[in-house]
Order: sequence, then structure tokens, then C-alpha cells
Amino acid sequence: MMDEFYNSMNIEIFRKWVYFQVQNDPSLTLEQYDERTFKIYYHHRVARFVIWPIGIIEEAIHEGEQLVFYLHYQFQNFHFATDLFYRMLTKLKEESTPETHHILLCCTGGMTTGYFAEKMNKFCELNQIPIQMNATSFYHLESIYQDYEMVLIAPQLRYKMMELKQKLKPTIVESVDPIIFATYDCQGLMKQIRVSYEEKYERKRENA
Repeated sequence: MMDEFYNSMNIEIFRKWVYFQVQNDPSLTLEQYDERTFKIYYHHRVARFVIWPIGIIEEAIHEGEQLVFYLHYQFQNFHFATDLFYRMLTKLKEESTPETHHILLCCTGGMTTGYFAEKMNKFCELNQIPIQMNATSFYHLESIYQDYEMVLIAPQLRYKMMELKQKLKPTIVESVDPIIFATYDCQGLMKQIRVSYEEKYERKRENA
């Protein structure tokens, strides 16, 4: 009984240690799901850390829908557990080759957006931003949108936006700011794209 008591105390100390390790790391975001479960966010990865009542520790990392790390083990001692936790953190923060995001610009005939897409691709290449942008006319949009994760429509098509948001799900549909579109402002469009992605991942995080 005494051994079980000391083991329970050590597990509780370990749980608090994990909490403060994550809280003190500015690159991580901690969410306490319940009394035994933590979710740890790092960019687009989410780690799930659980201490089960029988002393089993479970560690998992998801990147989107993909499970990239999974480990479960019996708590033996503090040194053993902290070593395995650090291994999970190392994997969580591991840098991977950035995924190229494919974005489609759409206007009535496709000519204006074609020029803007060309400028944006040069801008992204110079700034090492993993985005590939193409352009299309409104007439061809519904036949090719499946190859893209975001569709940006020209201001003159803004009246179609709510309809397109429903039709093209789950593809993100946004209307380009008129000033950004009229001036071919690459930096302004990049900022708008980033905000759209941040909102998308925030919704995913809330639903996780």
C-alpha cells in the first residue's frame, strides 16, 4: 500500500512538472482538457498527453488528421518518464518540409487574376513562401476548384461569395479586398491569406 501511495505522489509530481514545462515554453500552447489530459499545440501539430489512473502514460501527436507519434508506457520513475516526455516534445517541434498551399484566383474572365497570380508566385518565390497560385475564369471555377484549398474571388464577384462558400465546401472561399486587387498588392494579399488560414486552424482547434 505504501508503494502505491508513493507511486501516486510521484505521478502527481510528474503531472505538475509537465504542466509547468509547457507553460514556461513560449513556443507551446497548453490546454487542460480534463484533470488527467493535456493538449499541447505547436504550429499545426497537436500533442495529447494523458495520465491514466492505473499509472499508464499516453503520448500522441497529430498533424492534421495524421498520427505522427504514439507512445504509452507504465510510469516507473520520474527520470524515465521525463526522458520519454522530452522525446515527445522533440518530435512535436521537429521541423518538416513546409507543405505547398495551392490557391486559386478567380475573376470574370481570368485575365486580371492571371496577371495577379503571376506576380504573387514571384513574390512567394522571393520570400520563400510555400504557396502556388493559379487563376481561372468564373466559368471554369466549378470544374477545377477541387485541386485547391482556397479560392480567392475578385471584388466584382463578391455578390456570389455566400453561394460559392456553400457550393465549394470544404474549400475556403474569400473575396479579395478591392484596394488590394486594384493595386496588385502582393503583400496585402499575403496578409489576407494568412488571416484566412489562421481562422481555419483556430476553428479546427476549437473543434478538436
